[in-house]
Amino acid sequence: MFHQAGMHGFHFFPFPIVLILLLIVGFLIARSYGYFGGPSTAKTTESEQPKSSNSEALDILSRRFAKGEIDEEEYQKRSQVLRLNQ
Repeated sequence: MFHQAGMHGFHFFPFPIVLILLLIVGFLIARSYGYFGGPSTAKTTESEQPKSSNSEALDILSRRFAKGEIDEEEYQKRSQVLRLNQ
């Protein structure tokens, strides 16, 4: 009347579902640690100091000078003002 498997041969049915769920959970955990190109909170360094507004302004000024938007005299004048206000 009953087979040795107990459920008529379907005793292995939950195994693929459990395996797939474990793989998904493992993937999500690995991704949270920065593997597979996901967002990583573990790899971010809090020791990095944000750029000061003067250094950002100097960067923008240098790019404008490199592009030719401003001439050398204007660049020198503005960079001197920025350096004095640090």
